[in-house]
Amino acid sequence: MPEPNPRSRRFKSLSTAKLSNVRGFGRSRVLARFQQMKTSMESSTPRPKLFSFLTHGLFLIPYALDYLKGIWNGKHKPYPTYAGDGRDGIYPLRAADGGEAIKISIAGDWGTGTNEAFQVAEKMSAFQPDYTLHLGDVYYVGDDREVKENFLGQMTDRYTPVSFPKGSVGTFALVGNHEMYGGGSPYFGEMLSYCRTGTGESQKASFFCLETAAWRILGLDTGYNSFGIPVLGVIPDVVPNFPFFKTDCHLPEELLDWLRTNVKPQQNKKPTLLLSHHQYFSGFPKEEGFRRPAEQLKEFFAGQDVVWIWGHEHRLAIYDRFSPDGSVQCYGRCLGNGGMPVETGDPDLKKAPLAFYDPRSDYPIGDGTHAGWNGFLNLTLHGSILTLDYRDLENRQLFVERFFGHSDGSLQNTYQTPVPMLKQPTS
Repeated sequence: MPEPNPRSRRFKSLSTAKLSNVRGFGRSRVLARFQQMKTSMESSTPRPKLFSFLTHGLFLIPYALDYLKGIWNGKHKPYPTYAGDGRDGIYPLRAADGGEAIKISIAGDWGTGTNEAFQVAEKMSAFQPDYTLHLGDVYYVGDDREVKENFLGQMTDRYTPVSFPKGSVGTFALVGNHEMYGGGSPYFGEMLSYCRTGTGESQKASFFCLETAAWRILGLDTGYNSFGIPVLGVIPDVVPNFPFFKTDCHLPEELLDWLRTNVKPQQNKKPTLLLSHHQYFSGFPKEEGFRRPAEQLKEFFAGQDVVWIWGHEHRLAIYDRFSPDGSVQCYGRCLGNGGMPVETGDPDLKKAPLAFYDPRSDYPIGDGTHAGWNGFLNLTLHGSILTLDYRDLENRQLFVERFFGHSDGSLQNTYQTPVPMLKQPTS
């Protein structure tokens, strides 16, 4: 479709999106439906204040009907998986130009349909990546309309659609909790059809393995089992001691079987980069970690360090080597700053060894308040060296680090000094 004139573009509001950052209730299924309806109303009227929306005549009736219609859809089934033939779901990484350096751009929590998501996509494309990867979350409930508007770049109403940039060789997407709030069918259908593996096929499942002779990249599915009770989804901070409301984001058995039969990380060790939507741990107050996936991965990575990049938490954070429970020793990186209002605030160094984070809190979100800066990651694989170049939506370099991988799977980590923009926390 023709690119709209910049003056005629109408993007979705960051001020509505920031409700997801409300502690406890923000990342819940009920609020996601509320945000979806508010965004729909804003498409046909000037952006209203929240008070105006709450007092809009009889708003509860259409909201309740829409919400109840969606929550009982259930999870998309059957759950797509790969054949246990020793190779299915494992894709060779290659550079489009035939060279040795492979370029990958990664964004997390990007699918908002906002102007910021549009700008991040432009900057990712400027890198001319061979592959692009999305860590999950197409807001607010990942239904057909939102997937079209916020990921596929297809017009459905007055909003300017935003498309996730495609790599010249391949494109992959993980599933987050927000896609599953609507049941997940548009993700497993339209989104996976949009993604390409680099072998002439669409992405088949919500997990995958990308390999070179020296490195392995594993995309994991923590989203399929990411919410608890149907009505609310999950509100962990509000009722922390009530297990019924909890979710552990455990990896599906089909994924674990595939790791055992096809990937075989223990028998064929390589330096490894893990990708997931949900975080293993967090160094920020009132943010939780999801340890169950790491417990499940222990059989595959016992005695081996890995790099682990995740989203879900809307910020950029770089951690020292750490494991909160001894399951997986990892260099954790939070990259959830793709399209949502970026959360701000000081870390709690008692929770996790945070090395660097983006402390900026001066980005205007359009309602008189401010948040942090959105951004993405440019990754380059060149032989045994993995280079991670973190950037913001204005393409400013924030932090650069390198991992040197060895044939036994071990890693060495260095970073560029002085650090361009990130801050080292103080105790």
